[in-house]
Amino acid sequence: MSQPRLAYLLKKFPRLSETFVLNEILAQEALGVPVHVFSRRAADDEPRHPELGRLRAEIETLPDKRELDPWETLFFGTWNAEESFARVGRVVEAGREWKHPRFPTLLAEALFLYGRMRELGIDHVHAHFATDSAVVAMLVHELGGPSFSLTVHAKDIYRSTVSPALLSRLFAAADFVVTVCDANVRHLHGLVNARARTRIRRLYNGIDLGAFAVTHARREPAHIVSVGRLVEKKGFDVLVDALQRLDQRAIPFRATVVGDGDEREALAKRIDAAGIGDRVRLAGALDQDAVRDVLATGTVLCLPCVIGADGNRDALPTVLLEALASGLPVVSTPVTGIPEIVDRGRAGVLVPEHDADATANALERLLADPAERARLARAGRARAEELFHIESNSRVLHGWFNESLSKGESSCALPA
Repeated sequence: MSQPRLAYLLKKFPRLSETFVLNEILAQEALGVPVHVFSRRAADDEPRHPELGRLRAEIETLPDKRELDPWETLFFGTWNAEESFARVGRVVEAGREWKHPRFPTLLAEALFLYGRMRELGIDHVHAHFATDSAVVAMLVHELGGPSFSLTVHAKDIYRSTVSPALLSRLFAAADFVVTVCDANVRHLHGLVNARARTRIRRLYNGIDLGAFAVTHARREPAHIVSVGRLVEKKGFDVLVDALQRLDQRAIPFRATVVGDGDEREALAKRIDAAGIGDRVRLAGALDQDAVRDVLATGTVLCLPCVIGADGNRDALPTVLLEALASGLPVVSTPVTGIPEIVDRGRAGVLVPEHDADATANALERLLADPAERARLARAGRARAEELFHIESNSRVLHGWFNESLSKGESSCALPA
């Protein structure tokens, strides 16, 4: 395997909830791209996706932030002292202007990574989320390190705490900025400055369609499934209220909710209070194989996403892409990129957010109408094949990486 020239810089890797990152790196490797992964923090103790075993990239976890010594890097590194101190001075001066609360720590990380990337011959860095990892990638670049790009998603661009000035600075410094739906593009165009807008490109997340076969052999009658982190923006409280309404109408069903998170205890209490504890199972966090098994047994998937109190929301929920690929009809809400996933209601059912009655009505109709479920299954699979095939989407990203890598005089393009 040749020397990696492309690195991914992530807060934590691997992460159970960020299947899109793992899928993306695997897809780049499948195209012949050697990758090095920097994880700024140690990965959590949680289930691992089986697909991780296919990863060839080395995963390098940075030293604990308390162990990073920027002065040691500066004084004993292999770089030109006069030039390096001048660059650090300019970075520090610029950093004072935007007053990032963690700037000293992020600069220490950047100095460490600058040295490591020089040692490894890294020419381009890609970060996910416009948060601290992206700032570190920018600082490495400003210190004289490789070019960088980033993918922005949802919490990093919609929360009320997001700084348009910082986003504009990040975007303008990047070679390009990927975002995962057209709704995000429209939002960002109203948030960042004119120069930053020129960097924005839309590319849907992709999934391995071959891993999600359309089959009806294992479908269980009246089995409602849902998958996601148990957090506000997923709308699981709305789902529980909708299931209570089905129970009150004497509609036969059972439900499985896959995932874990801060709201697990509250949801468990809500289920018990609704009197449906015998019909709703909180299955906890599961790996990708187990999630596929749940999708294969479902009658319908319901993910009634909402916009959180802090503005956070889902942009392009991966499980909806997986449900479409599995031929599993979906019920969701018109939040951010979800209408793009379900072709604005032609490949799935959209209901208003925070509306348990409408959610229950949609579920009741689908449970009672196998012909409509079959129609949605066909439309959903076709939609997944059209827009969310990782092989085609990853080739687009591969081309963008090549553009960045080919800018250097001594650079060679990645394998075609």
